[in-house]
Amino acid sequence: MNVGHLPPLTPADLTGCRHRAVLRRKLGSWEPVKDLTGAGLERLSARAGAASRRRAVMELLPHKSRLGDKVAWSRVDVPFDDDNAVELTLEAIATGARVITGAVLENSEFRVYVDFLVRMDHTAGFDDRTVYAPVVISSHAVARPAKSSAQADCAIVDLAALGLSKPIPVAWRHRTVAGEGQRAAMAHTILKEWGRAAAEVGFIGRAGASPRVRCFFYSAEIVMPGLMAALSESIPTRPSRVKECKVCEFHNHCRLQLLETADISLLLPGDKNRKWRERGIDTLPQLMAANVGETSQLARAWLQGKTILRREYSRWVSDPLLWGNQEFVLEGKQAPMARELAKLVEVDVDMEAHPNRGTFLWGTFDGSRYVAFSDFSADGDEGQHVAEFWEWLQQSRAAAERDGKTLRVWVYAAQGENHWLRYYARQFGGREYRVEGTAGSRVIAMPSIQDVEAFINSDAWCDIFPVVRKALASSDSLGLKTIAPLAGFEFSQEGVNGRAAVDLFEKAVGRTGSEAAVARRTLERYNADDCVATASVRAWLRRGAPGVDDVASGEKVNNSQP
Repeated sequence: MNVGHLPPLTPADLTGCRHRAVLRRKLGSWEPVKDLTGAGLERLSARAGAASRRRAVMELLPHKSRLGDKVAWSRVDVPFDDDNAVELTLEAIATGARVITGAVLENSEFRVYVDFLVRMDHTAGFDDRTVYAPVVISSHAVARPAKSSAQADCAIVDLAALGLSKPIPVAWRHRTVAGEGQRAAMAHTILKEWGRAAAEVGFIGRAGASPRVRCFFYSAEIVMPGLMAALSESIPTRPSRVKECKVCEFHNHCRLQLLETADISLLLPGDKNRKWRERGIDTLPQLMAANVGETSQLARAWLQGKTILRREYSRWVSDPLLWGNQEFVLEGKQAPMARELAKLVEVDVDMEAHPNRGTFLWGTFDGSRYVAFSDFSADGDEGQHVAEFWEWLQQSRAAAERDGKTLRVWVYAAQGENHWLRYYARQFGGREYRVEGTAGSRVIAMPSIQDVEAFINSDAWCDIFPVVRKALASSDSLGLKTIAPLAGFEFSQEGVNGRAAVDLFEKAVGRTGSEAAVARRTLERYNADDCVATASVRAWLRRGAPGVDDVASGEKVNNSQP
């Protein structure tokens, strides 16, 4: 690679928006400018989350060798923001430390920070056998169960033994995201140039449904192709909208250019526009003129300031799911399915979760009353609030049946709820909890995984999101925050989203007094909004989604947008 006089590349230059890296280099700025807008605060929140994860991991590292360890424990902390951080990292390697924190590595091509360098050989002192693996603390799942022994490629070490114990092979398969993988690949490349590279790279994080955080090692060869592919990408000469735009300091600068040219990425961000650009279609007017069915209609809608179009009724209004898994029938001039819906008891559910703690709030709305099951304790209630939620559901089901009706429980995009119900059932299934109530104490139990699977695969558990996707074509998001206002719902907690909810939860459990109480009330109102919004969207779809323009008739509808 010929880099000339340019500074070394960093992982940020190779992930997400390449145009941002070009602009930063033009300005001679390698860090975002201070920005107190919502996007800027979101970036700061992400950094705070990373710092919190790093502190939690640091607390779990060894403090000394254990009985039976064959190597002596040693650790060197490098101040990664020091001007001499690279030299300090080299000096730390020369000491033969078992773990080096805050390491910064650089050669003529790359400069990269990694959370840890972990020594992988088990020899004493410092010699030609001394080698290190770069280790990155991840905010994502770092492995998944291997489908076969041939696919298994991970070895794990508990954090309390990091740098002391040899990794143990396990039946897990690697899972990486681009930014983290390229950090590890860059660091491995530099270590290899220095003659100090182990064969592995490591990622610290969760795997599967368990909240336990461990270090997963796998071959460095797994992450190298991603780095090579990123380096082969051409340098962009113009902006193109990607997911990261909303939290970028150059957002307004680039958006002005995109609007001036009506760039296709305004509608189709990221890789979604690749196939059209390869056909010479770079703008929304060109896409509209291409007459490619629904995609062209969405381009027209975007240029007219519209983000949502309604598809033909015949494609979705008779979907049994919309009517609580009941066959659609029309009877004269009566409102659609009036008799069938009268036999249903419908409850809307929304869940809030913390990535390292699990769920902390399950909210329910039965059409008139919001009931929440929460855990705002400092150390967690080991699933009791989930067992209470489950008991309430089963009691509601039984009450409906006593009245000759049928319970339907609605969620908006069920993946999160399904994941956590399964997790708690696997972790605590069968466990009993004593709960105090107005009628005295009673004992409730966590459902088994079999009970949970039976319920979420039954007609009683309904996800409205597949109907939303079938009914509406969008040039933006189909998320609840986008669709519910079309249904006439107004959210009360402006500015609160999933990331903000995590921050509010940490305040609710980590602070005291009015600050904690306000955070908790905000979370409950935010959750209640989502429950009621789900009910509003369902009712709106049953009315035919009024107020939204149709996809133009007579044109072939293309379901799979590029």
